[in-house]
Amino acid sequence: MQKRIITLLCAAGLAISAPAMSAALKVRPDAPTRYVVKQGDTLWGISGKYLYRPWQWNRLWGANRSKIRNPDRIYPGQVLVLRYVNGRPRLSVEHRAGSDGIPTIKLSPRVREVSSGYGIQAINVNFYRMFMQHPQIIDQMQTQHAPRLVEGPDGRMLYSKGDRVYAYEITEPGRYLVYRARKDITDPETKKYLGQEVVFSGVVSTLAGTNSALDGRSKADAEVLPDNEYYTRVHPLVKLPTQTAQPMVVEEAVSEIRKGDFLLKMDESGDSFNMMPHAPSQHIDARVVSIFDGISEAAQFQTITLNKGEDDGLDKGTVLSLYKRSRQIKTDLQKGKDGSRSVVKYLSIPAEEVGLAMVYRTSKHLASAIILENTTSISVGDTASEPGHDLDNMSDDGRYEPNVPQDSHDDEHNSTNVKSNINLH
Repeated sequence: MQKRIITLLCAAGLAISAPAMSAALKVRPDAPTRYVVKQGDTLWGISGKYLYRPWQWNRLWGANRSKIRNPDRIYPGQVLVLRYVNGRPRLSVEHRAGSDGIPTIKLSPRVREVSSGYGIQAINVNFYRMFMQHPQIIDQMQTQHAPRLVEGPDGRMLYSKGDRVYAYEITEPGRYLVYRARKDITDPETKKYLGQEVVFSGVVSTLAGTNSALDGRSKADAEVLPDNEYYTRVHPLVKLPTQTAQPMVVEEAVSEIRKGDFLLKMDESGDSFNMMPHAPSQHIDARVVSIFDGISEAAQFQTITLNKGEDDGLDKGTVLSLYKRSRQIKTDLQKGKDGSRSVVKYLSIPAEEVGLAMVYRTSKHLASAIILENTTSISVGDTASEPGHDLDNMSDDGRYEPNVPQDSHDDEHNSTNVKSNINLH
């Protein structure tokens, strides 16, 4: 990890509460007063040069997250200036007379990156690639009604880039993600079913074609068949209702695309990863319920799934710390000068802050987050919460049963009745 943000957070004593959220920004002592934006810079990286908490760069810019995402268009070659307004640090673009502040840069041919008003990215992550390589959690009913691949070239079961394939139940043209279900996800605390984990393997797109068979059906057939069906004769006396499979082409394959895989219409609204990182507005107590690719541990730039979502105060850009929760150990303590007496004690080891993650997709009760930094591996069951709980002995509200046999309860109850009877006499 290049920057020990988590350690610095602890040093700053960050706690997400009303006083902490309104506290003055803590600027790094070595923060530059002027900085020239370079190719490859990100808003997160630039903010890290000035703040201990990079996700709060909107306050450094004086930006309102609910109204605008970036107060200025930031481009390579621009000069950023750190000033203080009423004692508060402010970062702005240096505007020269007769210039709009945007430098002229010679461009070489390259793929155009779509953004939301940024000349540079918010964070250095290729969202399209990440989306393709990381599983998501979807509702099981969505898969039951999803289109699926039914045929490919030469009767093959596996397809690759450039192959023409055919799908069933495509209702609109466009590009589709190919996926398959991996496993069911349940809440580790409530055991409630949360959804179905799926893994994406590629992209297919529809091909335009004509359907002479459908166009040529009779008026009588049209009155008794659905709009997309026609009759096919397999025998002079037998005709079967038939649909035409949707021809498609494989645009991209990042892993095996198989016959029977499901399809999900792609969202073409643009780069939804350019969002403003920010601390949560309320207390969050989430658990990691799943890790990309079915592995048991995760590291930097891998995706994790949390068992909290929009209803719990999470939205895109929310930054959370990842913790190894408090744990209990048993130790033998020697008492007395001669060490002859041994006493068993249970001690609680405080929680350890081991990573930083940012939410990039949410549903009502789930969230997907990417690990930005970590000092050790992240595991299923680890806690995601607001920063500031390092070395905090977090309360454990897990259920427990009294360690008393049922017979003991009965004996105690009977003994109480006996004592009561004695007292009455």
